Amino acid sequence: MTTRILFALLILSSLWACGGDSVTTPEQPTYERGLHEVGTMTRPRYMHAATQLQSGKVLIAGGNAALPPAGEGVWEIDGLVSAEIFDPETGISTPTGDLTASREEDHGILLLPDGRVLITTGFGSLSIEIYDPQSGRFDDVAILPWRVRTQTATLLPSGEVFLTSYFQAGVFDPSKGAFSATFRMYPTRVGHTATLLKDGRVLIVGGKLFGGEWLLGQNLIYDPSTEAFSEAGNLQFDRVHHKAVLLQDGRVLIAGGSTDPGAPVLTAEIYDPETDTFSAAGTSAMNPRAALLLPSGKVFFIHSDNGNISIYNPDTRVFSPPTGYSIGPWRYGATVTPLEDGRVVIAGGLKWSDDSHFWESITDEILIFTP
Repeated sequence: MTTRILFALLILSSLWACGGDSVTTPEQPTYERGLHEVGTMTRPRYMHAATQLQSGKVLIAGGNAALPPAGEGVWEIDGLVSAEIFDPETGISTPTGDLTASREEDHGILLLPDGRVLITTGFGSLSIEIYDPQSGRFDDVAILPWRVRTQTATLLPSGEVFLTSYFQAGVFDPSKGAFSATFRMYPTRVGHTATLLKDGRVLIVGGKLFGGEWLLGQNLIYDPSTEAFSEAGNLQFDRVHHKAVLLQDGRVLIAGGSTDPGAPVLTAEIYDPETDTFSAAGTSAMNPRAALLLPSGKVFFIHSDNGNISIYNPDTRVFSPPTGYSIGPWRYGATVTPLEDGRVVIAGGLKWSDDSHFWESITDEILIFTP
């Protein structure tokens, strides 16, 4: 009997040594589906930036802390230099180091391959800085060579970052803190998108002429291997301030936006890099405030007016009816951050009062949506 027990233990020991990961790895946690308030930021803010770190936590940085006037008037800016780290597993947010300059409007944020975070210039600041999660410090690494705000920031396969502004584009090397190339954007544009394709090129779509009212029907492809631009296909509907999402099959979904001055475009279209064409991809009753790809291959949307959450299926080219979950009307300037496990973190924002018809408050709420 003892011999048989020892023999069995020997077999189990051998199995653990060869394939122990499958035995000892704990099961992935399960999360309740839907939209849930899970925590608060260290302070209310909107027009901030956020990205998931390699640790799984979320960096939240900068923003505006000034409540707009109730009636007509000039919006004030109270730019924030503070930053914080939100843990989606505990719902707790803790302060980290301060930005080198306040950044309170449309600043870009990118997780670099080495785990650091690059933050590009926003309104009132021309520097590029990098956050190091190990030290909790932000440090200036470069000054933009052109005197305008960055419109888009795209991480290239090389680890360099392709930046576009109103007038120029450039390739920035975070490891050296230097620009390896700069190019003139022609035609000049604002309100466009830039999407990294699976072959390493960058698709630039839409926008309008900077300083003018003309929508740009000309789309561009930037090829890092040749450092050259070429024309891409034609949109079905010209648009500005739209959303672009790279799909799992390598195509790019274009949704929402508006014609200028302000009529929403409620159609979607898909760009196919194999054929260099845009094709109709469905109609929705919304102009999205946020759009991002889920691990399922479907696309998550938040309606800009009422905050309703919808899901788009690129296989059927159908927008689902609202999921029944909403972040509330006009939560302007909130961040929407995808987590690797498929959940979505929604933080802060400026809340609109439907009853009083003015900006009611700046919130510190953090929500998580689980598809």
